[in-house]
This record gives sequence, structure tokens and C-alpha cells, in this order.
Amino acid sequence: MSSEIIWSCLRFDELSTEDLYQILQLRAEIFVVEQNCVYQDVDGFDQGGLHVIGQLSVSDEAKLICYSRLLPPGRKIRRRVGG
Repeated sequence: MSSEIIWSCLRFDELSTEDLYQILQLRAEIFVVEQNCVYQDVDGFDQGGLHVIGQLSVSDEAKLICYSRLLPPGRKIRRRVGG
């Protein structure tokens, strides 16, 4: 059985409900659980960004395995935390 990664770059309004659910689930798994980084993930910036998703296609199902949110320059200011 072969599988392949299907890449997509979508605006917020192009994401399906299932895509959005998988994205939020993956972000929580990585940032909150694995990196122990507790913060408000739903920050109001998703609507203005592009969402690059990689889904592993196995049979008729697609499972999200990688994700990146791209924001326009100046859209969100990153603050340095710590020393």
C-alpha cells in the first residue's frame, strides 16, 4: 500500500470544518502538550493568514501530518520571552 503527502496552501475561508479541526488539534498537541507552551492559540490571526497543510493520503482518508500558518509581514509582532 503506497501513501503520499498532499500539499495545500489555503486561505482561512477555504479550509473545511474537518481541516480546521485537524489543524487546531495538531497545534494543541505540539505546542500545548509536547512543548508545554500554554497560551491562547486561537488568537484571531488565522483569518488573515495562509495555511499550508500536508496531509498523508492513505486509502480514501487524509490525515494532517504537518502544518504552517503564514502571516503577512507586520501582522503579528513576536515578542522575545525570557533572557
